[in-house]
Amino acid sequence: MSLALHDTRPRLVTSPEIAGKLVEKLGNAMEDLLLLLREETALVKAGKLRQAGELAMDKEEKAALYTRLMLAARDEIDTLKAYVPAETAALLKRHELFRAEVQINLAVLDTARDVAEDILRTVATEVGRAETPAVYGRGGQTPAPRAMSATGVAVNRSF
Repeated sequence: MSLALHDTRPRLVTSPEIAGKLVEKLGNAMEDLLLLLREETALVKAGKLRQAGELAMDKEEKAALYTRLMLAARDEIDTLKAYVPAETAALLKRHELFRAEVQINLAVLDTARDVAEDILRTVATEVGRAETPAVYGRGGQTPAPRAMSATGVAVNRSF
């Protein structure tokens, strides 16, 4: 017995006007998110991590709106192509450029995270090394360095 899955959700796009509005709203959401990502990327590249972090809530809201509209458009892609083919084609082309910019943003954020982790790891290792006694032990041997880094590192974020 074959079970065919049928999508029973009602269609959102039932006219060229609705199709045009969906494509327009998705394009605007994509552009708003893209501007925010560019700003965040520039701030991170400039080392202004605090200001970049302040964009997180706005970024989350814009990304959620973009995702909802993108999923709706994906579910209705054939209808969009039928009702507004030129606008849909232009949107798909813009979406490819958008994806490239998102990849750049993610690479910059990933690099910043890796650098921050490396700095913290280096500081923890140096603090741990400072805690190792520099004296001779029994039999005239220096104690083996501890395999662990420092047990805790405090970061002053008040600057």
